[in-house]
Amino acid sequence: MELHEIPAVFQSRLRLAVVAALMTGPKDFTTLTKLTDSTPGNLGKQMELLEAEGYLSCQKELLGRRPRSTYALTETGRESFRAYVQMLERIVGGQP
Repeated sequence: MELHEIPAVFQSRLRLAVVAALMTGPKDFTTLTKLTDSTPGNLGKQMELLEAEGYLSCQKELLGRRPRSTYALTETGRESFRAYVQMLERIVGGQP
């Protein structure tokens, strides 16, 4: 991946923060809202986009009467993020 090939998913600070947070394991919506310091509306929109692009999956469940959405990266999401990080390492390290 080259600088001009950065996926649109990683061109948003919020989406990048979500993917980075999910690299350590699944997180629920409330946790992601706190970790990213985002509003529920904005985060919800970005989560929909990431899910539509195949970067994450969502598991919905009811806890009592309250819904809970838990998100996890797909293999596509993990591989894309790793490739993005490797590209940044090449740039910072001055490698072609």
